[in-house]
Amino acid sequence: MIEGRKPKDVTELKEDERYSAAVGTLSDRVRRTLERVPREIRLNATEIRLRTGRPLTLMVCTRPFFVEENGAVSPNPGAKPFLLDRSDLQECFVSLCGWSVHSHQKEVADGYISVRGGHRAGIAATAVLEEGKMTAVREITSVNLRIAREIYGAADPLIRGYLADRLRGILLVGAPASGKTTLLRDLARQLADGAVGRYVKVCVVDESGEIGAASGGGIQNDLGVCSDLLSGYPKDRGLQIALRYLSPEVIICDEVGSDREIEGITEAANSGVSVVTSIHAGSFAELSRRPQARKLLETGAFELIVLLAGAQRPAEITEVKRIGEVCTLF
Repeated sequence: MIEGRKPKDVTELKEDERYSAAVGTLSDRVRRTLERVPREIRLNATEIRLRTGRPLTLMVCTRPFFVEENGAVSPNPGAKPFLLDRSDLQECFVSLCGWSVHSHQKEVADGYISVRGGHRAGIAATAVLEEGKMTAVREITSVNLRIAREIYGAADPLIRGYLADRLRGILLVGAPASGKTTLLRDLARQLADGAVGRYVKVCVVDESGEIGAASGGGIQNDLGVCSDLLSGYPKDRGLQIALRYLSPEVIICDEVGSDREIEGITEAANSGVSVVTSIHAGSFAELSRRPQARKLLETGAFELIVLLAGAQRPAEITEVKRIGEVCTLF
């Protein structure tokens, strides 16, 4: 069994490396400026925002910091902001795709790019439609590169307070950028590394590549010694494969909602496997207004509903309810 948190100096080194890795996926002109950003900002940045004709921006939790040409940052656009033009956006887009735009065509049509290192870039652009179906994008106007972080110990409250005696199905609830994926990642690691007193067989179904960050046959994020990773699989198909061939005790996946995904979770719950997944909602009241939430809770897969604090405190748990307490809201 390993300890929940790494020493501060080790954690800071890795966080700086993650920032550098994310920045390294961008064009040379943008990368050189972002590499000059003060270390304190680098360690805590959660997003890199690129917008045509607007200043290059770093988000630190919910606060924007505008980057100047020399790498200095300010809470307000300075006298010499680093302004991005259309060519900057295009070069960053091609670089984020690893210079192979075609191989990311399906992802781009879904609004994002999976970036090496587990980072993910959201794309805002003009949609290209064929017979009413979105097939591609053109004229990219902004990119949001989310920096993947590992927070060792984020799952401690769940491990110590709710999973020490037995495994349970868990639904994480949080607004965008609240750290749902980060918490899933740490929970997978702790379970697979024996934090509950034994080593748990964990299978991570990682459709967008953010949880495990598989690359070149290796897993870049720490998911523990007894975990298996299905990277890039559609969640519904990954759930089926995990159940049939990998004999997991726990299946972890991110952001479910489609009917086929919910069917897969139902099958897992009725096969003696605990499921941990997430859904977007900023509160239990918001959760109660989502039709997908009702369907998820009706699967019988979940015993605990876990609410996260939000983007201002990523991966921090504010409240845990048992399923009966939440179902009264519906």
